[in-house]
Amino acid sequence: MAFFATFGNLTVAGLSIMKLRRPRGNKRAKVAVINDCMILNLSIADFLMGIVLFIIAVKSQLYKGKYCLVDKSWRTSVTCTVVGVLTVLSSQASVFTLVMITSYRLYTVLKPMNCKLLRMRVVGAWFVAIWTVAIVIALLPISRFLASTMVTKAWISASPFFPSDTVTLPIFQRFAYRITALSAGNTSLETAPTGWYGIEKHLQENFAEVSPEVKGYFGYYSESGVCIPKLYIISQEDAELNPMTFAVMTFNFLALVYIIAAYTVIYKQYTANKVSASSRQKKSQALHKKISLLIATDIACWLPLCLMTFLSMSKVVLPSVTYALSAIVFLPINSALNPLIYTNPIPILLKPFLKFFGTVQKTSQTPAPN
Repeated sequence: MAFFATFGNLTVAGLSIMKLRRPRGNKRAKVAVINDCMILNLSIADFLMGIVLFIIAVKSQLYKGKYCLVDKSWRTSVTCTVVGVLTVLSSQASVFTLVMITSYRLYTVLKPMNCKLLRMRVVGAWFVAIWTVAIVIALLPISRFLASTMVTKAWISASPFFPSDTVTLPIFQRFAYRITALSAGNTSLETAPTGWYGIEKHLQENFAEVSPEVKGYFGYYSESGVCIPKLYIISQEDAELNPMTFAVMTFNFLALVYIIAAYTVIYKQYTANKVSASSRQKKSQALHKKISLLIATDIACWLPLCLMTFLSMSKVVLPSVTYALSAIVFLPINSALNPLIYTNPIPILLKPFLKFFGTVQKTSQTPAPN
């Protein structure tokens, strides 16, 4: 899966760039140029998912047989956070681009004469908006001003004041209140700070000799070993899902419904056009096959994720293997198959070889001069 998501999208990106860099004298329809730009944008987004899969594969081999010993250090590491950010960035940029491609194709079918009026500046603005929103969604959970909401626990060094090496914010805050009150000689708690980073700084500056060291924080991307956001509830002790999770997954579900509906309209509109019966039947069969594949991959990717998230929002406890399935199977489906669906790179890549062998065959069949 990692191979297809990485090298498949690199191939598509390369082919798209080659098409866009053709000499100006070789004019192409604006619709084709815009389509190539969208495919290039989609391949870049899906390529990031390939990088994520490679990192997870390498770490899986590195920690094989000893993961329990490094679980907390891995989930609180910068690398795990980077994996989570790239996962959300890739998946959301891909969803936004798929919505954009679907909308443009629907527009070209319903308004074929107006699609030529679309300016490249507008298309460029769409791309900027897609990546800006995707980056904000990916980075927002690790921002410090949302730490009290996004960080669920802290990993601390062994301390006689805590029964475990992981503490929640209320327990950590209560400890800061009490030690501050005792040192001040009164019961006032007004001088103790609030928030994860404020408490840590306060304790290290004033009570470093008795306060535990904070080794790391379990944030939005630290719920599982595959470093994807907290999408599900896998035990009775789990806290409620973050509202951001519900908002993002609801949008993705609505995007899935929109894509299915839009391609249904595209297919019906295309088959209703007045072309010759044999040509229409042949082309409609090919279009039906491609649209069915598009819808099937989108459903296979996002429908299970959305439904399981909605079940978790309803307090349904899911098995722990759900996270591994989501990161390794469901999320990468679109990233691995989009290059084959939206383009047809294999014949293009084989064309030079077929041409070469065809030339060799003709040369061998040419009779030698007397």
